[in-house]
Amino acid sequence: MDMTYGMSEQLVNSGLLTQIHDLSTEDKQCLLRYISEEVELESLEEDEWDRQDTSNLEPYTLEELYARIEESHQQYLRGEYVTEAEVREEMRKEFAWLQ
Repeated sequence: MDMTYGMSEQLVNSGLLTQIHDLSTEDKQCLLRYISEEVELESLEEDEWDRQDTSNLEPYTLEELYARIEESHQQYLRGEYVTEAEVREEMRKEFAWLQ
């Protein structure tokens, strides 16, 4: 059976798989833990979203959407944002009890 069965073409073509071969056993174990944590965090996020009761939500009007976009843009211009890396670090801290 091909070891790449089920992998995306992007992963197969990325060169990552050939790099893994050269890693030490300890590094491979660390990489497995890292990937497992990423998958667990993503699963928690998806589960939380699925549990949300959205039956009483009203759709936004176009005016409300435009206002939200404008406010978001202004926040960005003022530097009021966090990077993806900062969000991931906060999530790791918040869900540290899972490790």
